[in-house]
Amino acid sequence: MEPELECASCTLKWVYERAGVLSDDEGRFSLSRRILKTLSQEFYSDVNLGLMCNRIVESTGESIVHASQYYDPFKQESNQRAKELLPTAKIFIDKGQTEQERFIRACCLASASNIAPIGGPSETFAFHEVINILVGKNPLPMVMGDIFEAVKKAKRVLYITDNAGEIGFDSLLISKLKEMGSRITLLVKEDPFFEDATTRDASFFHLDRDVDHVLTVKGLFVPTHCPSSLRDSLDKSDLVISKGTGNYEALKDELDGKKAIFMLKVKCGPIAADSGVDLGSFLVKFDQ
Repeated sequence: MEPELECASCTLKWVYERAGVLSDDEGRFSLSRRILKTLSQEFYSDVNLGLMCNRIVESTGESIVHASQYYDPFKQESNQRAKELLPTAKIFIDKGQTEQERFIRACCLASASNIAPIGGPSETFAFHEVINILVGKNPLPMVMGDIFEAVKKAKRVLYITDNAGEIGFDSLLISKLKEMGSRITLLVKEDPFFEDATTRDASFFHLDRDVDHVLTVKGLFVPTHCPSSLRDSLDKSDLVISKGTGNYEALKDELDGKKAIFMLKVKCGPIAADSGVDLGSFLVKFDQ
C-alpha cells in the first residue's frame, strides 16, 4: 500500500512511542533524530508503507532491544487474558448453525482482537471488544466478500499474525482452517519486535504443534523485500490471511493477484478510504 501524507507522522509516532518507551530524555532526542533522518530518506509517494516502517525500525538500533524489557511482561499478561477468554469464545463459535457460520464467527473474533493502538500501548490488552461480542452487546465485524468459499478452495494458507494476546484468537480460527483441510504456514515476528507475536507467543497457544510450519520474519512481511524462503512460502500458498494494520499496509496491492483475507481494526483514514469502511470499524475483507 502506498502512503498518504499523514502516514509520515503516523509512522513516526508508531515507531517512536514503541522504541523509546524506556529511554531517558537524551535517548529520546537521539531516537527522534534517527527516525526523522530515515523518514526523510524513505518517504515517497510510491513507497511501500511496510518497507518504510521496517527501515525506520531498523534505524532505532539498540532502542528496540531495550524496549523489549517493557513489552515482555506486557505480552505475557495479554496472552494470559486471551487464554482465559478462549473457552467462552470457542463456545460462541460452536453455536453457529452451519460450518460457514462457525467459520465466520471465528474470523470475526480474530478481527475484533486486533486492538493495539497506533500510539504505543500503555496497558495490557483486555479484549473488551471481543467480550462485548461474546455477551451480545456488540455486533460481529463487517465481512466483505465470500471468505468461506475462498478457504474451501485453499489447500495451503499463509497465516500472517500481528500481536501477542490476539494470536490466541487466531488459534481458534486456525483450528477451523485445519478442520476444513488447509495446510497452514504461520508467520510470526523475530524477537524482539514490540508487542508483536513471536515464536514464544505461538508456543504459548500450542500453535507450533497445530500448524504445519512456523516461520519468522524480521519486521513486517514485504513480499518484494524478504528472504527467498518466505517468498517461496507465499508463492506456494493458495490464500493469505493477514492480521492487523501494519500487515495490511505491507501487503495490500503487493500480492501479485494472490487471494487474501485481511482482518483488522481500521485505525486510520488512509485504510478507511482504501477499504471502504468507517474509521474505527472491525473488518474481515476478502481481496481477490
